[in-house]
Amino acid sequence: MLRDRGIIENISELVDIVLIALAFSLVIEIYQIKNVVTNNSWPGYFAIFLIYLVAWIIASNALKVYQSRRFMSARRELSQILKAHFFSFAVSMTTIYLHSPYLLRTRFFFYFGAFAVGLTIGMHIVTRLALQAGRKLGRNTRYVLILGAGSAAELYLQKLKDNPQLGYRVIGYIAPAKNGLEIPYLGDYSNLESIIRMNIVDLTVVTALITEKGVQESIEILDVMGKTVAVLLDDIVTKVSRSRPMDFGGLSMVVYDSHPRRPWHEVAKRGMDVILSGAGLIVLTPVFALVAIAIKLTSKGPIIFAQERVGLNGRAFNIYKFRSMVVNAEELKERLAHLNEMSGPVFKITNDPRVTAVGRFIRKTSIDELPQLYNVFRGDMSLVGPRPPLLSEVNLYDSKHRKRLAVKPGITCIWQISGRNEVDFDQWMEMDAEYVDRWTLWLDLGILARTVPVVLGRKGAS
Repeated sequence: MLRDRGIIENISELVDIVLIALAFSLVIEIYQIKNVVTNNSWPGYFAIFLIYLVAWIIASNALKVYQSRRFMSARRELSQILKAHFFSFAVSMTTIYLHSPYLLRTRFFFYFGAFAVGLTIGMHIVTRLALQAGRKLGRNTRYVLILGAGSAAELYLQKLKDNPQLGYRVIGYIAPAKNGLEIPYLGDYSNLESIIRMNIVDLTVVTALITEKGVQESIEILDVMGKTVAVLLDDIVTKVSRSRPMDFGGLSMVVYDSHPRRPWHEVAKRGMDVILSGAGLIVLTPVFALVAIAIKLTSKGPIIFAQERVGLNGRAFNIYKFRSMVVNAEELKERLAHLNEMSGPVFKITNDPRVTAVGRFIRKTSIDELPQLYNVFRGDMSLVGPRPPLLSEVNLYDSKHRKRLAVKPGITCIWQISGRNEVDFDQWMEMDAEYVDRWTLWLDLGILARTVPVVLGRKGAS
């Protein structure tokens, strides 16, 4: 059975490899103190570690140790870990016996195995408890919309009810008619777009027949909007591109991702965000101080401008920038609406009279965006991704424009390196949709590399 695997599970695999290496190092340290391990015997002991590690990687993946904890019980998880360690122990012990049987005369092999088992199981238990505690506090919650009703929907809801630790929260269901489900009825399929606009929806579960009137059209709308769709399988299964099978506690489902999922790239992307934003916040401290002083001395108002923006799948968060405008800039915006130079629900004008003298410089050099490194560090944003829009702008989006909300917003993206304000709204939205569809870690690295000369050349900035 195939189960959903996410970023946490990929990180967990890396942590286990590190812990097995740590177990080996600890036992080696003990044996060096006892003068059992010498320079001549070191290669043999290191061979034990390498064989055990390779066997562990093969066994843990074959036994699906690193599948989503949302869909795997603690008992099964610990059982699979022990099986993987037993396999690794047996393979490495047999191999060493055939090659260098003298290494089995000491207790090194057994100490190493015991340390590896203890460390990995301990970490898995701690991780599971932390995830469950976080979900109880509302962290890592996934909001679900059900498309359809009837017995299939009831079965799915019962699974969620039986497994509250999974962290799924159903906002309601849409169907041709109200069908007695104990969750809010949100209307028929024609209400789908408005429901998505008004709610956070991380996953849409289709429990209706694919052949039912309005279902295929709804799936197409969800695809255009960049939403993840899971189809509860029935006798008639529609082939969906970029789909992956998933076992939800015995229920066979197909999850449809409207954009590529690359778990390892996602792990590396988040790691890069944390490291680079953290380093940037430290290294740029003198710049922050100078800009803060300049803003305070030249205009009234706060140094940092905080504004609510829309992030991943409609989540609201506060974005932080150095204040570059007068305090009543939002009030003056309505008076200047006729000067807007951008098409669509975006407001931009050249030589904006609301911008202060210092603000004009920091906007031209993009220094005003630097506080967003804090947004990146805390996880609201990424270094690379579509710019986070205002709620007032999102409310005016067409369905196709909402695709940009399917990924975490960022400081820079294709739009920033392609002319920024010189690009009209529709082209901007197409660029963001292209980023969502084509995303890889290598694309992010390329955008970051191209952002530097664009910022230095002040191309498209205002």
